[in-house]
Amino acid sequence: MRNFVSALSFLTIVPTGRWAGKLQGDAVLYFPVIGILIGGLLAGVDWLGSLFLFDALRALVDVAFLALITGGLHLDGLADTADGLYFHHDREKSLQAMKDPRTGVMGVLALLFGLGFKYVGLLALDFQFCWIWFLIAPALARSAQAVGLIFLKHAREEGGVGRALYQKGKYHYLIFGLIPLALPFVISIPVGLTVGLVFLFINMTLFKYFRHRLGGMTGDTFGALTEIVETVFLVFGGWVCKGMV
Repeated sequence: MRNFVSALSFLTIVPTGRWAGKLQGDAVLYFPVIGILIGGLLAGVDWLGSLFLFDALRALVDVAFLALITGGLHLDGLADTADGLYFHHDREKSLQAMKDPRTGVMGVLALLFGLGFKYVGLLALDFQFCWIWFLIAPALARSAQAVGLIFLKHAREEGGVGRALYQKGKYHYLIFGLIPLALPFVISIPVGLTVGLVFLFINMTLFKYFRHRLGGMTGDTFGALTEIVETVFLVFGGWVCKGMV
């Protein structure tokens, strides 16, 4: 239970008080569960918004919620990753640039396009018919984090807050990640298979790229990974929803 609370405290701004112990590798097990919890809260926010707000404003509130529930941590990682990997081809210079608190042009563009695509996806999602995508997208994004922590290593030699989370080779920590992969099959078998293949493709592509450019993962690249996966499946869910309604 303490590892679950630690994961909740690490991935969200939900106050956990003294219940959150020291962050340990076992917390990785619960990352997909935290994603499902975030998705459930998002579904509640969207449902309330649909009662009082017009669709465009409802979707904007949803986007704001996803940013605020994590304290903007993943968005910061997305911007830093875009700046570091676009402007620098040398590994050390890229890592140094990603530590710079200032946001460059590519970082701003990454944020604008990322939030824009996420907004479009949420705008297309109808809670009555497509509520399950509110669970799927955040849960798959946090499952991708768990996959990265188990298959890749830390790119920096020095320690960091999340360094203890790397659990390379401990594949049993991925067990809860099967839940968000199974949820799309509730819609249909083709949708479920497509989601699984897209999830696999995104992870393999980004992990190979980060390993090639940086030698592994950093907190910033995990933020970028989370935002990319979440956005892709919100957009994909919106596309599927429009086809269903």
